[in-house]
Amino acid sequence: MRHYEIVFLVHPDQSDQTQSMLTKFSSLVSDSGGAVHRSENVGNRRLAYPIQDQFKASFALMNIECNDKVLEEIKNSFKFNDSIIRNLILVSKKAKTELSSLSAQTQEEEEIGLRSDLDVSQSKQEGLVESNKSKIKEEKSVVAVKNSEQELEKETPKE
Repeated sequence: MRHYEIVFLVHPDQSDQTQSMLTKFSSLVSDSGGAVHRSENVGNRRLAYPIQDQFKASFALMNIECNDKVLEEIKNSFKFNDSIIRNLILVSKKAKTELSSLSAQTQEEEEIGLRSDLDVSQSKQEGLVESNKSKIKEEKSVVAVKNSEQELEKETPKE
């Protein structure tokens, strides 16, 4: 049996099917006596160029050990499944079980995105507080000017 790394892209409208496809392929490999070393649903990501007029796709990655018969069955399911817009099957020398760099990058981007969202909301709140402070200062100065004008009117004798 050989080691394979399989990457496939699922149409964004059917991205909810990605996990079920991974499960189906994993069970297919396991039932034939092979092994699934890694199975990742990376999630929706932006494409470098449009594929079938789509700018995003759901990415899935598998590292498996199987025979040629199972691999041909997986290739056929890629060919006849309209929701899979691209696929790539590579032969590996050894099994890879650690988290893929694509998944790690996606997790980092999500964490950074969450942080930047928090930073934006905090800066908006700080901006609102500062603008409220400046409005209060303006109102105080307007009130002070009006008070001083009233005092001047009281002090000045009327003719």
